[in-house]
Amino acid sequence: MAYEHPSGIPGAYSRAAARPSDTAVVFAEGEFAQATDHNDAHAIQRQRTQRVGNMVAKDGDRLSGADIQITLAVAGDPPVLVEPMRGDLALAAGRIYVAGDVRDVAAATFVDVALAGEITVGVRLVRDIVTAADDPSLLGLHPGTEAEGEIGSAREVEHIAWALPGDGQPGEYYPVYTVLHGAVIDQTPPPALSGVLNTIALYDRDVNGNYIVDGCQVLALGNTGAGQAFSIAAGTANIQGHKRIREAGIRHTEPETPDLEAITAEPHVFGGPDGGEAIITVSRPPIAAVGQVVLVRRATATVTRGVIAGGADALPHAAVVEIESVKQGATTYVAGTDYLLVADSVSWSPAGAEPVGSSTYSVTYLYNALVAPTEVTASTVKVAGGVNGRAALVSYTSKMPRIDILCLDASGRPVYVKGIPARQGGLAPQPPATLLKLAEITNNWVSTPTVRSNGTRSLSQDMLNRIANKLLDVIDTFDRSEAQRDIQSRAGVATRGIFTDMFVDDFYRDQGEPQTAAINRGVLMLAIDSVLVARAGSATETLPWTPEVVIRQDKATSAMRINPYDNYAIMPGALRLEPPTDYWTESVTQWTSPVTMEFSAAPNQPPGSTGFDEVASRNQTAAQVMRQINVTATIDGFAAGENLKTLTMDGVDIKPPGVQTADANGRIVVTYQIPAGMPVGRRLVRAEGMADSYAEAIYVGEGIIDTTVMRRVTLVAQAAPIPVINVINNTTVINNITEVINVTQPVVAPFPFGIDPLACSFTLVEARCLVGVRLKADAVGDPNKPVRIQLATVENGWPTNVVLADTLVSMIGVAPGDVITAWFAAPVFVAAGREYCWVALTTDSEHAISIARLGEVDAATQQRVASQPYTVGVLFSSANRQTWTVHQDADPWFELLAAKFTATSRTIDLWEGDLDQVSDLLVRGAIEIPTADAGCRYELVRANGDVIPLAPGQTWEAREYVTEHVKLRAVLTGNERISPVLYPGTAIIGGRIRASGDYVSRLFAMGNPVQVRGVMSTLLPAGSSLTVEVDNGAGVWSPLDPDGGEVLGGGWSDALYRRAAHTAAQGRIRLTLTGGPAARPSVARLRAASI
Repeated sequence: MAYEHPSGIPGAYSRAAARPSDTAVVFAEGEFAQATDHNDAHAIQRQRTQRVGNMVAKDGDRLSGADIQITLAVAGDPPVLVEPMRGDLALAAGRIYVAGDVRDVAAATFVDVALAGEITVGVRLVRDIVTAADDPSLLGLHPGTEAEGEIGSAREVEHIAWALPGDGQPGEYYPVYTVLHGAVIDQTPPPALSGVLNTIALYDRDVNGNYIVDGCQVLALGNTGAGQAFSIAAGTANIQGHKRIREAGIRHTEPETPDLEAITAEPHVFGGPDGGEAIITVSRPPIAAVGQVVLVRRATATVTRGVIAGGADALPHAAVVEIESVKQGATTYVAGTDYLLVADSVSWSPAGAEPVGSSTYSVTYLYNALVAPTEVTASTVKVAGGVNGRAALVSYTSKMPRIDILCLDASGRPVYVKGIPARQGGLAPQPPATLLKLAEITNNWVSTPTVRSNGTRSLSQDMLNRIANKLLDVIDTFDRSEAQRDIQSRAGVATRGIFTDMFVDDFYRDQGEPQTAAINRGVLMLAIDSVLVARAGSATETLPWTPEVVIRQDKATSAMRINPYDNYAIMPGALRLEPPTDYWTESVTQWTSPVTMEFSAAPNQPPGSTGFDEVASRNQTAAQVMRQINVTATIDGFAAGENLKTLTMDGVDIKPPGVQTADANGRIVVTYQIPAGMPVGRRLVRAEGMADSYAEAIYVGEGIIDTTVMRRVTLVAQAAPIPVINVINNTTVINNITEVINVTQPVVAPFPFGIDPLACSFTLVEARCLVGVRLKADAVGDPNKPVRIQLATVENGWPTNVVLADTLVSMIGVAPGDVITAWFAAPVFVAAGREYCWVALTTDSEHAISIARLGEVDAATQQRVASQPYTVGVLFSSANRQTWTVHQDADPWFELLAAKFTATSRTIDLWEGDLDQVSDLLVRGAIEIPTADAGCRYELVRANGDVIPLAPGQTWEAREYVTEHVKLRAVLTGNERISPVLYPGTAIIGGRIRASGDYVSRLFAMGNPVQVRGVMSTLLPAGSSLTVEVDNGAGVWSPLDPDGGEVLGGGWSDALYRRAAHTAAQGRIRLTLTGGPAARPSVARLRAASI
């Protein structure tokens, strides 16, 4: 009958193969139900799934693992490849897409496979049919029904195994690898198999290729017996667009596999005594193996003369090279006259004398003999038994020098790429496009390889800044050259001396003359002194909110231990510092320019001039130590009653005197002072308890701390990455920079391998700010051992160690059945449509949370869990937070909490105080703006009620000196789902502009007498003035008179100043500015010359 089912089961049918256009099976009431219809429905669904799968993958694509290694067969000495080519195939376990599904394949080995030409290596899909006769569980299960114990439907089971074409094994064959002349032509999985990350990686790979971000230096450790060992330092690399981060170094051991060169009969001279030993140094070390050594040896033999006159008598040895003497009694025969050496025999063919037939005579001769070396080193062979001064022929194989490269593949694993051996002019191989080169390794096979860590590295911001400064230097040089040409063209006659200053920095000022005007990015202006420094806000601020459950899985049928592998490593506690940061820098300089730049970050420029977005490099001395301020440390996660053993900062003891003991909740609060002489930067604060509890935090003392660092020190208690060091000014001023970002900045936390977590992934349908996670405690072990809850990212469906926030939950007072809530220190923005996860960690072996498992009964509802409780996410468990196990039949009881902001705006009073003669006010803060729906501004409220709005980082320039009581507040705006985050430590810096300032140039050549001209771009508001003077180098100043100019626009003009006659060998130009808050003069592009 037609339509037999492919399984071959009697009575089983399927029409699906003959009806490829069918999309569904429709069952109508009153019609007969056919088993064939069910088979058709399954086949239709399977065909649809396979069609979709084939859009992103093809049969034989590797999803993971499934590597191949080929060992070619060799024979002979020296070894050569066997022809026709054969070899062994080692195939690793992995996952391969076959027939619409991703399937596991076990490792396999094929021995002595013919590899000549092109072959394929693949897998076979084997289908087995399991019936009730094979598995009794397929009999009817429900008691009391007619189906109980009756034969039910069969099952089709599929699996794959490595195979070769034509091997006669059952199953459909699908090629995976193509092998051409013993080399594998690999198949890279399609990008769609790796999801969105691979799509993003495509752009990074195409634009930037592979590169090292930091670390990853290679160090040769020497031969360990198993091969040459190399240490690869911790670091970060981008490979094929994927970022691979390692917090610790790894080792790679590469077996020594030198390429061998066969050296046949290399000639040497035996230098030892006759019959003694000699050491022969070969010409091409190092020696891999000695094939043979041929020495010339001496022998004396008694030979019987043949009965035929003129005949030949054979010698005992072969390969005779010379007869030294032939004697019989007192008679010595003459070579060439009496005898000859012919074919290892004494030939008496010459017409001379010869012994009587059948008599004996003595022959001393030399012959070549194979000898075994008594000792072999990398470069020498010791032999014995030769003749001094005679030839010694050594045949050996030599290890050829070779330059290899050590790389990382896309997964971050080391890959060793061998080069081409060469005695001279060897080159390193080009790294494959899929690998990142770390270092070149030069092997001489004698000593430890020479390593040159020359992999491609990305340019740091520091390096880019240095390049930018170099570019500014070039621009400055061009500007100065243009200025010189300009002043010469205006003079129209020969000039004696020229001086120009583009006011890029203080370099061209007379360094020995006190001066008070400030230079700020191409403009000379009145200096502003810092007269007020205040810190506002000690808490993280957002719009007011209430927690809202955005994801809930509230079924609970059983429990799962958080630490199912009973690992008892110490869980780090949580250490919070207040304040965690100190925005502080100090530079030593005689100029007022650096402070002024803080208040005028973008001064007005004359039209047509070169703009300066950054300050060219200048000599500075940054502060070397932090301020000695008091810091409060709050330690959570210690055992109740545990005493604080040590408290250190950068290894320096900062523990206050006395005994500090954890309360019933495991908390210790202490206040310490920053120790004297503590260097600026990131410093580790570590607390240790008497019962081995510990906690760590990072204290940051820098001049600039951006939003990224603030989020890390606020939300992640275990780690805080290195901040960007960027000294802005040269006086003791609190500074903070505002950085608007749209994505929560993560930190890769170093997790010890002794922590066993559970995790659950989730995806939000809309962007929200998460504030916490609720879990249900099913069992409580040691209450002194807390639970750490982390919010982390997910990559390719698996949790990562990129932590967005974490918090410690005390288990003291928690009973089974209680709901525990982990609150994050601040709302964490989570984008819509992305996969994230929460992670629970503890070191207690009994702490357990409630889960719901398929087929079990929820005790609260008395209902059986018949479907997956939470279909969007997956439950994971792990023994080391690196490798995860998926539990597809269970989900944890949890509630994901997001902030529901109850107001769309909020005004926060940050600071109030008195201003004393302040003309400029600068407000800076670390503010995170998740999306365009959020916003933040500062408002300065004056005594008369006037409100001055300020953007973050904006300076308010008053029109008068302000002496009054003011308030500073922040206004946050957002919506029900999104809010800005204002981090603690807003800085208020007050400045006072000076009423006058002067500038003195360096000396330049003049004459007797000369005309002095000065041209400069000026902006002189009403109430301000500019005076130009020249001296003789000794401080006797004479004025230059205004002599017209040219209007540039925007209030700027090119002003010409002239002194008709001036006598001096050398002189300087002095500019004196006057003004105030309401009249702020500016000068740019100074050009002066003596004519």
